[in-house]
Amino acid sequence: MITLREGSTRVVAGDAQEMGGMIDRALLQQMRLATSFIEASQESKLAMPMTQPALQALAEGLNCLVEGRAKVSHSVREMTRILKHSNLREVGFGCPGGLWTASANEPEGLAC
Repeated sequence: MITLREGSTRVVAGDAQEMGGMIDRALLQQMRLATSFIEASQESKLAMPMTQPALQALAEGLNCLVEGRAKVSHSVREMTRILKHSNLREVGFGCPGGLWTASANEPEGLAC
């Protein structure tokens, strides 16, 4: 059996919750930036070839954030698996802020 300290485990759970919120806020900000860039470009009547590189870079950045979000979600699930095999399995902290609550269609064992 894995032996974990409750205090340290609560810190990890809190950090995971904060990380999920940070990524979602970064996604929102990236989308706002893309939207405001498109609006400013249209207002300025900039030609598509002139704005395409910037828009492409914004889209690629957004894609990276979405991929990173998936990796963070997976890491939280893996940490939860460790918790379930530890001395704290009965304590459990639940999913951080409900951020990783599984859907009914998700395979068993993947839920937080």
